[in-house]
Amino acid sequence: SHLPLDEITASSWYIYKITASIRPGTDLLAYDFVNRYLLPDSFGMESVGCNSTHIGGSYKVNFTATGSSSTNNQIHWVNGPIMNGAGVAAEWVKKILMATVGTTESKGLVYDSDTVTSNAFMHNKVQFYVPDIGLFATKLDDAGVPHLKRKSTVASSATDTTPVELAHLSVPVEAKTYEIVGPLATLSSASDSDSYEEWSAYECPNCHHLAEDFATLQYRYEVTDNTTTWTDSDTGEADGRPQPMLVAVHVAVSSSQTLDEMRTDFANLRDYTRAKWELSTSTDGTCNVASLSWKSMPGVVVKYVQNNHEDLPSKDELVEYEQTWTDEYAKTFYSQSETHDLPSSANWHHFLDTHIGITGTQGDDGGYCDDVFAALTQGLRNTATGFATRDESDEIHLYVGYKGTTAWEYNLATGCSTDVSFGDICGCVAEN
Repeated sequence: SHLPLDEITASSWYIYKITASIRPGTDLLAYDFVNRYLLPDSFGMESVGCNSTHIGGSYKVNFTATGSSSTNNQIHWVNGPIMNGAGVAAEWVKKILMATVGTTESKGLVYDSDTVTSNAFMHNKVQFYVPDIGLFATKLDDAGVPHLKRKSTVASSATDTTPVELAHLSVPVEAKTYEIVGPLATLSSASDSDSYEEWSAYECPNCHHLAEDFATLQYRYEVTDNTTTWTDSDTGEADGRPQPMLVAVHVAVSSSQTLDEMRTDFANLRDYTRAKWELSTSTDGTCNVASLSWKSMPGVVVKYVQNNHEDLPSKDELVEYEQTWTDEYAKTFYSQSETHDLPSSANWHHFLDTHIGITGTQGDDGGYCDDVFAALTQGLRNTATGFATRDESDEIHLYVGYKGTTAWEYNLATGCSTDVSFGDICGCVAEN
């Protein structure tokens, strides 16, 4: 097609899943932990072949991608012991746990630690909003789950600047952090709120603040349907906690990177998905945040957080982590494999299992899917950006290894040609 990009690409794109890798063999532990402390279970524990599994937790959000909210709107964790790169991915989970909770030992997935060290790696996180945070806090405290307790404020409404205090429960799970945010006043007792501290200067306070006012957050929550029923894993009864609502995804960015608007990932997300880019810098100049937002996803923002504060722990290790991703991608995408003849786009690395998945229907009923696929892959080749392509019936999934420690998945949702196969997601397949 010779039509311009903005005529063939989907007018509306939606984040439909946020995925991370976990250490081999921790899948059952993660399955139990997630339903117990963070999110309702999505689909149990599913095999993706040869001892590889994934588990999911379901959030709610005020938009739904193609399909239904019960099959989208999920956080996934991938256990892939024989995936390419599984060893190096697991080593880094261990390093991040040591930096964050000081141990890799756990009972279940409750790490054997009573402290959490706020550090550069914890800027890789997902934030959720709930209208009542009390039961979340109680469950975490009662079980001794290591987590940070912080607080921030938002304006009461668009016309009332009176601050409302919000509590933040930052829970490390393997290499990422998952954060439940809700009104401080909903904690079970006033004394509980005394243990919540303001975000410190070295933690880049502004990046953790929610983007919308309290009335808007509450309204969004109330008018958004739950996607599932949260069942208490101990009793089998309905869980008393509100289903978390997605508000932000954060990506940690080291001082060795730039947040320039013309960076390959930002430019691609603007050109192909209509993302809006915005840069903010803290008054002391130590924290830069590049925010991506979409008209089709009101209330959700992706923040690339570059925290250069001199007191931030693990800054140098984040640089090393990013370099490891770069080196591993170079081997995966640009070295010849002796075991198969598939093109480099079929090559996989377990780092790609840590990604943000965004989806859209290209043209009416996917009529422009093949055109968008051609344009996107050519654009990636032009910038020497590695990617892996997978197909499922008439969907094409492009997993892109942009610079940094979070990949992106473009899911071209329907209408794609089915006469070419790019590889399977099955854990048993050689290219994976």
